Amino acid sequence: MSTQSAKAIEAAQDPGYQRQVGRRLDETVERIRDQAAFTLDAATAKWVIFSDMHKGVRNAADDFRDCEKAYNAALAWYLRMGYTLVVLGDVEELWKERVGPVLRSYGRTLEIEAKFQRAGRYIRFWGNHDDLWGHPGAVKRLLGPIFGEELQVHEAAFVNVVEGGQPLGRLFLVHGHQGTLDADPERIGWVARAFVRFVWRPLQRIFKFSLNTPAKDFLLRHKHSVAMYRWALSQPRLALIAGHTHQPVFRSRSLEQQVEAELAGAQARLDANPGDAKLTDAVATLEARLEWVRASRQGNTGAAAPVNMDKPCYFNTGCCCFTDGDVTALEIADGAFRLVRWPDDEGIPSRHELASETVRTIFRDLGAVVDEKIAVPAIVS
Repeated sequence: MSTQSAKAIEAAQDPGYQRQVGRRLDETVERIRDQAAFTLDAATAKWVIFSDMHKGVRNAADDFRDCEKAYNAALAWYLRMGYTLVVLGDVEELWKERVGPVLRSYGRTLEIEAKFQRAGRYIRFWGNHDDLWGHPGAVKRLLGPIFGEELQVHEAAFVNVVEGGQPLGRLFLVHGHQGTLDADPERIGWVARAFVRFVWRPLQRIFKFSLNTPAKDFLLRHKHSVAMYRWALSQPRLALIAGHTHQPVFRSRSLEQQVEAELAGAQARLDANPGDAKLTDAVATLEARLEWVRASRQGNTGAAAPVNMDKPCYFNTGCCCFTDGDVTALEIADGAFRLVRWPDDEGIPSRHELASETVRTIFRDLGAVVDEKIAVPAIVS
């Protein structure tokens, strides 16, 4: 076993960190407990969930610049196809940059996003890099002229999922930074938090560097994903959808783990049919894809640590700031969850499906109760 894998296993088994993340998520739930939940009918709804654009000012520190084409193309398609657009935080990079220049730098992208809002199909959350939007006054003053004064930006939200009127289970949508160093006042203290806000962030804007967050560090990203999974596992009939780590996760498996499972299945079929040309090509293609995914982990190569994450209770959108210009998203449409990437394998502005599962199967595997009435008003469908 590599040193990196050994460290990842040790990180994943950190119960203190898991408790810390769990406490912060519990506190988030308490803050939104009286907030009306959304209702999503899996039989008719079309949702697409993006996160972590980190829009900057088109300079060398702008992580979104290379992904602008893919993201705008995706928005155009989803707008025409009648989807509700959900943006799950860190939409603007306000640690490195000031809000005015960021909004001016991506006027066209904001114009397309605002079309969803005007159509009544826009749900927005804030994350740690754009926590300014946690203040309604700032939202009204700065985003109101673009999206309208009725825009609300949420910290988190529950979504009651039904199918043809039959309750299936719940989703919990949140950016996912809860419990990390830069978001945990108990852990770093109010003095340190003031330092982050009023000293560290201005330095970031000048020198274009950032804190060592899960989005940038493989081991911390892995550790945080396991902590999010452990919390979701303890919640009844609930699937957690988050961003923050920039690592796509579907059914609690990273994209790398999904490819590994697919490769294992293809290899078993080849072992049973040695010499089969099509199966040999399929195995070779999956091996190539696996190495591609591993090498895409911002310089962190080698196998991921084995972690028992069997329940499909944790999903992650990935991000819209991959260095190769790709963006990933989660769709909930046509009765299914789908992890997709823009553009496709040929670089054409079209969606490429990476993983899919029916909504009913997800909640069945979560052990969700389906005969219990959920009396919550429908807000978005």
